[in-house]
Amino acid sequence: MHLGQGSRVTLPLTVLTGFLGSGKTTLLNHALRDPRFARALVVVNELGDVPLDHLLVREVRDDVVLLDSGCVCCSIRGDLVDTLVAEATGDRASAFDRVLVETTGMADPTPIVATLVRHPELVRHVHLDGVITAVDCELGPATLEAHAEARKQVILADDVVFTKADRVGGCQAAEAAVRALAPHARLFQADHGALDWGPLLQWTASTVASRLDVPVGPAGVHAHGEGVQSFSVQTSAPVDFSAFALWLATTSQFHGRQLLRVKGLLAAPGEPGPLVVQAVQHVVHPVYAMPAWPSADERSRVMVITRGMSPGLVAELRASLQELFPAEREVPGAGLEPYRKTGDPSRSG
Repeated sequence: MHLGQGSRVTLPLTVLTGFLGSGKTTLLNHALRDPRFARALVVVNELGDVPLDHLLVREVRDDVVLLDSGCVCCSIRGDLVDTLVAEATGDRASAFDRVLVETTGMADPTPIVATLVRHPELVRHVHLDGVITAVDCELGPATLEAHAEARKQVILADDVVFTKADRVGGCQAAEAAVRALAPHARLFQADHGALDWGPLLQWTASTVASRLDVPVGPAGVHAHGEGVQSFSVQTSAPVDFSAFALWLATTSQFHGRQLLRVKGLLAAPGEPGPLVVQAVQHVVHPVYAMPAWPSADERSRVMVITRGMSPGLVAELRASLQELFPAEREVPGAGLEPYRKTGDPSRSG
């Protein structure tokens, strides 16, 4: 949990997604047997006139909330907001310590994540803790090639969990397909649906740094499939937070449709831990401070993932962001003065 707007304690929310038949409901069932989910609010979204997945989940938990009037990524995002706000403010609110939302197999997590941080009331009660995507080792490579929805689910993932590895003797092909789309994601493998959920639920507390270290090519930009490109910058020197906030707001406003995700850790003067910054398309998440750095590496760093953006524009964005990440030298009054250029954009952090 962390303090949200108005110093309210907000619940961590995890999105569990994956294409049809990927095994995410099996993962969810095993997760709900884990003591760490004993007090989780579980929301299951299904398509079809006769929903079944929530019944499978209710074999483990009988208090699952069902959203069955459409796909949560498009027609019923309002229902998701209403449900989460109602549960967070209702009589059962004190019973929950986290939220887990399972999407339909056809869901694009991008608008879901945007919805989670757009609603002014919702952000007072929950904060996005991560996106976990299930990928079938047997059918995953073909699914990712054939279906844009599956590719979007992987591209937006913080963590990817491979399922059904026993059917094909390994996940090499699926792993290669996932790495081509999301080199930033951590990879896990479930054993018949079972895995240690601890690391997946603690990404903002322990592993953000490792996932922000995206490899870059000679030009500082790494290209994936589907017109996806990513880059990262980092520095040990202070970063002017006001200037960065302006960069993020401007970038999301003018290039939001092509901005899949921005994630970062920024050192804050006088604070024991970094500020966590995130954005999805046109939506900038509320910034919050971690109580401590997740590792001995206390450098500020930001990762940017784009799709459908020209290489020239990506290079311009990276150069403009690099200007805000000085080349290991002091910035007097960082974060306290108006925007000014710092550092050498020709040097990568």
